[in-house]
Amino acid sequence: MYLRVPEEPVLAAAVIAVSTPVMLAAPERIPLDDPTFPSSRAYRTGQICTAELNEVIDKYLERYPETSLFFLSFLVHFGISVPLIAGERKFGTLSVFSPRIPDELFKSETDYLRETAQSLSAELERLAANGVSLSPPEHPFVVSPEGSSVAETSPAAPREEQGSPALWSAPLVFHLETLAVHLTLIANTKDAAALTIERLMSGFQAQAVAISLIEADRLQVVAASGCSKEYLKSLNGISVSKSSPETEAIAHQKLVVSEAAERSLPHGEGRLTADGRDENAWIVLPLISRGRALGACSIGFSPEQLVIAAEQSLLYALSALLGQTFERTQLYDAEHALAQKLQQALLPRILPQLAGVLTTSRYEPPPGAIELGGDWYDLIKLPAGGVAAVIGDVQGHSTPAAVLMGQLRSAVRGYALEGHDPSTVLYRTNRVLIDLETDLFATCCCVWLDPDTGTAQVVSAGHPRPLIRTADGAYLEAAADIGVPLGVEENPSYQAGVHALEPATLLVLYTDGLSGREGELSRETLEAAIADSGDELETLGDQLMGRAATRATRTDDAALLLLRYEGPSTEAKESVRGLHVQRHDFQGVRRTRQFLDTCLEGWHLDQISDSAEVLASEVVTNALVHGDSDVDVCLRRYPDHLRVEVRDTDSHPAMLVDLGPDEDKAEGGRGMLIVSALASSWGNSPSGRGKTVWFEIEANAP
Repeated sequence: MYLRVPEEPVLAAAVIAVSTPVMLAAPERIPLDDPTFPSSRAYRTGQICTAELNEVIDKYLERYPETSLFFLSFLVHFGISVPLIAGERKFGTLSVFSPRIPDELFKSETDYLRETAQSLSAELERLAANGVSLSPPEHPFVVSPEGSSVAETSPAAPREEQGSPALWSAPLVFHLETLAVHLTLIANTKDAAALTIERLMSGFQAQAVAISLIEADRLQVVAASGCSKEYLKSLNGISVSKSSPETEAIAHQKLVVSEAAERSLPHGEGRLTADGRDENAWIVLPLISRGRALGACSIGFSPEQLVIAAEQSLLYALSALLGQTFERTQLYDAEHALAQKLQQALLPRILPQLAGVLTTSRYEPPPGAIELGGDWYDLIKLPAGGVAAVIGDVQGHSTPAAVLMGQLRSAVRGYALEGHDPSTVLYRTNRVLIDLETDLFATCCCVWLDPDTGTAQVVSAGHPRPLIRTADGAYLEAAADIGVPLGVEENPSYQAGVHALEPATLLVLYTDGLSGREGELSRETLEAAIADSGDELETLGDQLMGRAATRATRTDDAALLLLRYEGPSTEAKESVRGLHVQRHDFQGVRRTRQFLDTCLEGWHLDQISDSAEVLASEVVTNALVHGDSDVDVCLRRYPDHLRVEVRDTDSHPAMLVDLGPDEDKAEGGRGMLIVSALASSWGNSPSGRGKTVWFEIEANAP
């Protein structure tokens, strides 16, 4: 039985009856606009629809090739779908799949299906009238027509009286095989664990599940549901040499059954579920791949469900499936983490903060990418004053592309620090790329900005020019021509366009991962992001990257560099102060407080000094402890508020932690709660290699 998903043009399987443990091959979700299966046609037309399934499968696989594994054991040949309609309301369809051909489907059977659908529709209408939700479940309820579901099997009856083992196992095999197919589409451990838990809780009728993997001879819980905090504390971090059901299953590579009376762990913690029930019995599966145990999957059942332990072959199949899956996902996670670490190492550690210019940056690899990308950005203090903003993109996604990106970034930075103008910098960088004799080319855009005069020089080598937005919302057309990409010609000409910027002008430099197939970031996209972020530059960066992340077609990495010209630096210098704290220098927290006290006294903001010192101490301490990097502190005074920015090289955002009533004696974890309570506004934004945590305090705050 398929039911319509509310607010979505989709039918989802609510109940499936299977008469064999061989996979039914019924998709759990069918788009209404997909004519492949008879179910969608029956729902749309209100008529009984049939289909030869061999032909249907061929058409379906053309549209959804990743589902081919669903049909390897497909033994039925014909499908018929009857709409579930009561009055003007459509609920879904009743679909039957049969091994017989259409000629063998008698009229009496068709009439029976029609009558059954009418009766079922009337019952659905009655339930809806009584306020019962008819939303389909996350996963279908699977039963055997001659046997029962997992939830209905009685452990009290002898095995031979419970029906055929094959019939009793059919629902479990259905969920196991469906899980196996979906896991092939999952790359990382976190998502694989979440998907496994969902299927075990719904399909296997489990009361609680915990998945733990071995890390450095200890078990680490990677995902859990329905488990008490006490049980998870006892499991997480336990040495594999200690005695517990999980370590026993791992050591002997056999499943372990723990009856309700035996649920207490040797080290004194009970296996209680989240709502405090303690009657669960547990089956612990070792996660085995190529003869090696990687961890354990602990599944809690109500005592009457423990009969599932008799399904040894099915449980060991689940054990092997999960073992192979997590071995694969752990390898992916390791490769992905290495790629991210190398990528971040090639990006700037912390962007310099200059008087008269407010900046932030972002970098995101393509979703699920392991290969290194070639996008980069940089912000360089020029020897003659001013700042150089650079953004570029090396062709391709590979280690050679990333290595070349690092070489080009170094070349641009080196020539800029020698004092060359942007046209000369790109010309000489092009020479470097030509001499490297690589098959790759690159695009690059440079902006030289003089904060004292507001003069900006813009040069492009095959790269989209920046968007330049004035304080009143108007746009300046970038005057620079787009020259040829780096590495294409030996003696290209790069001409600079010059702009005179007014205070509060915004410059947006980006790569094509942000703009998509359009090639250029549209003004409409920028305006929508500004409308959602207000005047906050960090939030604007999050908004723009968020729009790129939600675009389903994004296959490229995305880099973003934002600059806001705030006015002549000779004036701004009076309102901007900076402090650098070295890695592991916890005396830097005390120096930060002294630095704040001195600056605020000079700015006649003594009334907010206490609050600012408390907040800055918490954020800097958090950066030193968790960021494990150098920390830059920047103060910016505005007419009505003070802004404090703390930058480090850890990209993980600072999080609010709910300590809970039973954690009132905890020695840490309150830092960001204090910031949230005392600051007028605050935020934190990953910016490529690191992050910025900022907060603001109103100038007249007590």
